[in-house]
Amino acid sequence: MKSTKKANRYNVRVLDRAIRILSTLSDGTPRTLTQLSEEIGVSSSTTFRLLATLSFHNLVQRNEESGSYSLGLACLELARAYLASSDIRREALPELEKLRDETTETVHLAVMDQMEVVYLEKLEGLHAVGLMSSRVGGRAPAHCTGLGKVLLAYTPVELVRAHYEEEGLERFSDKTITRLDELLAHLQEVRRQGYAFDLGEHEPEIRCIAAPLRDFSGKVVAAISVSGTAHRLNPVTTNQALINKILQTARTISIRLGYREQGRNDALR
Repeated sequence: MKSTKKANRYNVRVLDRAIRILSTLSDGTPRTLTQLSEEIGVSSSTTFRLLATLSFHNLVQRNEESGSYSLGLACLELARAYLASSDIRREALPELEKLRDETTETVHLAVMDQMEVVYLEKLEGLHAVGLMSSRVGGRAPAHCTGLGKVLLAYTPVELVRAHYEEEGLERFSDKTITRLDELLAHLQEVRRQGYAFDLGEHEPEIRCIAAPLRDFSGKVVAAISVSGTAHRLNPVTTNQALINKILQTARTISIRLGYREQGRNDALR
C-alpha cells in the first residue's frame, strides 16, 4: 500500500515499522520474513523481532509449512470493532441492502484515506462478479474508480493536484485517465452532475455508478456505488432509472447522517 503520509518528529520508529508490516500484509498476500524485510526496508533480525511481538498479540500469524506470515485474528477483531462503531456504515447498511435487492447488482460503501478508496461494505448482487477485486477493508485507486472520483471531486483541488503531481496517474486499462489536467476537468463535471461513472477505467469489464454521502454539515464523507459487468449495465451512462435510484439512496442515507438539503448550496462545497 502506497502511503503519502509524511514522517514527523513524534513517530515512534519501532511502532512505525510494526505498522508498516501490518499495512504490507493488508493486501491479503502472505509473505516470508525475507520478503517483509525487503519491503519495509529493515534488517531481517529487526523484522523477526517485530514479527515475534506482533505474533504474540495475534496481529500476525505464521504458516508453519511455508514459513510465510499473514494477518492474525486480532486484526479481524479490530476490523469488526471499527465497522460496528462506524456511524456511516450503520446508517447506510439498511439502504444499501434495499439498493442491492432492487438492482440485483453489487453495491459498495467507501471512504477516502490517503487519496485511496477504502471499502467499508460490499454487498454481492444476484450476479456475483468474480472479476471484481473489491473487498471490505481493501483499497483501490481513486482516480479510476467511480467511488474514488466522487470522493476526489469534493476534495480541495489543490490537494488533488499536489498528490497526483507527486504520485502520477497509474494506468489500469485503456480507459484510465492518465493526464492530470484531464482528471481535474473530469472531476469538475462529476461535481456538477453529482455522480460519477467507472467505464472500465480500473477493471475493464466492470461498470459502476457512484454518488456521494453527506453529513450534517453538508460535507461529503463517503460514497456508495452500484457495480456490475459491462454486459449487464451498458449503456450505463444513459441508464437514468439506475442513476436516479442510486442518487435517491445516497440522499436517504445522507439524511440519516443528519444532512438537510434546505438552504444549502453544496455545489460550492
